[in-house]
Amino acid sequence: MIVTGASSGFGEAAACMLNEMGAKLVLTGRTLKTLKAVGKRLIPGTWIAVAADATKTEDWSRVVRKTVQTFGRIDCLINNHGAGIKIATVDMMTDEDFQSVIDTNLTSIMKGARAVIPVMKKTGFGHVVNVSSGCAHFAWPSWSVYTAAKTGMVGFTRCLHKEMESWGGKATCFIPGAARTNFCANAKIDNSWMEGYPTAEDFARTLVHCVDVPPNCVIDEVSIWGTRQVKEMLSAY
Repeated sequence: MIVTGASSGFGEAAACMLNEMGAKLVLTGRTLKTLKAVGKRLIPGTWIAVAADATKTEDWSRVVRKTVQTFGRIDCLINNHGAGIKIATVDMMTDEDFQSVIDTNLTSIMKGARAVIPVMKKTGFGHVVNVSSGCAHFAWPSWSVYTAAKTGMVGFTRCLHKEMESWGGKATCFIPGAARTNFCANAKIDNSWMEGYPTAEDFARTLVHCVDVPPNCVIDEVSIWGTRQVKEMLSAY
């Protein structure tokens, strides 16, 4: 099983839970040192860490190659990576900002699916889980470009499932609301409003459930929210 963005947040939490359940893991992210620190929490001999940039096709090829060399197959890919990059109104975004947000949060997801599917097809089974965002279904100012990427991921995942089901594969979209991860810090936005919000571990239990279903079942899409966010931030628009 490949978990991207495994060095922190939902990726780290889900990796630890899945490993306890018997999963053999390939942890990927940009920093090998951080990935190895996560690995110290895992069962020895059941994981490897591969530093990779999910926006780069050549890095995906390397991750797939090392996964097959180590474990012989790929049963599941959890596309958990992503970043706010720049949270700002559209008029404050440059062309480079647009491209970076889309590449990091959508195009990289497509590249990951494309990379693993040929290996999965050989065994007649495979599961791709794409981690989107509550932004996909709700609107907030300054989040428009990020939301475009995360909404695109939902549509991509639905079509991806229809493509994969012809040979025994399946795809799921996991849609989390706001949780206390390092997202806000990395995006350089205030997170003081998140006191009392769920932790990465709280939400990761549902992410793990997306994977832990019988082979003849699929969760097509699941959303999870902190109850405070539902009360204070969600509106029909």
